[in-house]
Amino acid sequence: MVNSFIYGVMQKRAPKKIKKFNLMTTSELRKHLGVSQATLSRLVKDERIRRLGYGLYAHPEFEIPPEEIDFAVACARFGPNSAIGGLSALFHYRLVNQPPSQVWIIAPPEKSDHNKFYRTLRTKTSPTEGINKLEFYRMTNIERTIIEALRYSSKLGPRLAINAARKALQDNLTTERKLGEMATKLKLRPVIEKFWEAIVT
Repeated sequence: MVNSFIYGVMQKRAPKKIKKFNLMTTSELRKHLGVSQATLSRLVKDERIRRLGYGLYAHPEFEIPPEEIDFAVACARFGPNSAIGGLSALFHYRLVNQPPSQVWIIAPPEKSDHNKFYRTLRTKTSPTEGINKLEFYRMTNIERTIIEALRYSSKLGPRLAINAARKALQDNLTTERKLGEMATKLKLRPVIEKFWEAIVT
């Protein structure tokens, strides 16, 4: 049973706090507000806060395009050093035609999630280089997306990764120079060198 006095305080504090952060996970709410699961459930039921997905909450007035919710939830679940990548990013940049059945996300090695809705690419590569910080989530830019596709070609398929790189160059979405510079910044020059002949021929 939630203490009525404590709940009354939470009714006022929680929406203000969550509005400041836009999106908050269960652990972040507990850290900043000290709320129990019972209190959290009641706040959601009373529409004082809004539940966007498993373990992710927002202010009742929070607005996000429906097509961006899955990406926002993924980045919130996997933390500030994660970013949408892999097939999800390739589809976003229209370098593949088929939308992936999972949300592909690049995350630090220590981050794990057994939810089959996500396909995790764990990496020790820089969490900031080649990352576009959008309003509600983070995504690899087109150069890093291509480099990572080649790097994880065993998971995506070598032909798919090579064709995506070719298409990006043919459609003038990037340049050979930019791809080379990104590979250097990510310390992945050997990756692009391995596939370069197949990409440009």
